[in-house]
Amino acid sequence: MAPNDVDLAEESADLDGYFSDAPLDPEPNYPVLRETFDTAVVLTNLPKAPAAKAEKLTKVVSRLVSKIGPLAITENFAGLQIPTDPTTGDTLGFAFIEYVSAVDAAQAVKSLADYAFDKNHKLTAIPYIQALDLEQIEEGEFTEPEPAPFKEKADTSSWLQDPSQRDQFVVRHAKETVVNWSDGRHPPIVDYDGAREKEAGVAWCDYYVQWSPHGNYLVTMIPSKGIILWGGKNYEKIARYPCPGVDVVLFSPCERFILTNNNDAQDPEGIKIFSVQTGKLLRTFPIFPKDFIPENLSPAEKQHIRPPPFQWSHDDKYLARMGKDLISI
Repeated sequence: MAPNDVDLAEESADLDGYFSDAPLDPEPNYPVLRETFDTAVVLTNLPKAPAAKAEKLTKVVSRLVSKIGPLAITENFAGLQIPTDPTTGDTLGFAFIEYVSAVDAAQAVKSLADYAFDKNHKLTAIPYIQALDLEQIEEGEFTEPEPAPFKEKADTSSWLQDPSQRDQFVVRHAKETVVNWSDGRHPPIVDYDGAREKEAGVAWCDYYVQWSPHGNYLVTMIPSKGIILWGGKNYEKIARYPCPGVDVVLFSPCERFILTNNNDAQDPEGIKIFSVQTGKLLRTFPIFPKDFIPENLSPAEKQHIRPPPFQWSHDDKYLARMGKDLISI
């Protein structure tokens, strides 16, 4: 017998019993097919970084988007991709993000909208499925839209120009809300009592009223709908913010933001933060932070726990909230 045949015979003997005559019928174990893109987000208006700084930019963006929720990390994908120019390696100013949860992706679209990434870049976030719709837009000659007619905004500091140097105060009684002038020497004089709204058959306040810190705005509440911002000499309606059930309003010190609270512990968006200037909803919070209420308390005891307060910084740049054994900023 040739040497090679001897080797093969010995190898065959060693492998005897390792093989089966049963037919092979393997069942593939494929990952679950996702038929939607509801966990994916496109982030635009990022800085266009040179190739040498692309890795650093990726780390900064990754830290930012990971604060909203866990990313969908796999063996070949880190949950974040910032495309680069194939020639230069420079980043192209946008990124693809994929979250584990569609809820986190939806929150990212809200939280990252108009986010000041740096002094020159405000981010824009859109759902990936919405970005796909751009492919359906037909190419053609661009026609510049007509600008909206100019509308002069109300002078919210007009009360400071009162020739008699009077102050104002507002009284809420029964179903009436009345703003008065007062100089401390004479009886108050009515400045506005919602006459315009009464004539139109609508209410300008149903519940509570509050001035902003600098007196530029007056907030009235209609709990079934939300809050309305008024200002100017004639108390013009400046903005409306939808927040059903609202019963607490808190302005930031510089009047750039407004926080509303409906005190509904079952509402995951019971607390809302709006931009005063744009009216956009910037962020939402539950009434109680996670794990704030001890589990060993009875339902009656839980009802007596007050929600932890919020506190703005003096310059509106930061918002702090107490949590369980921590302060979140």
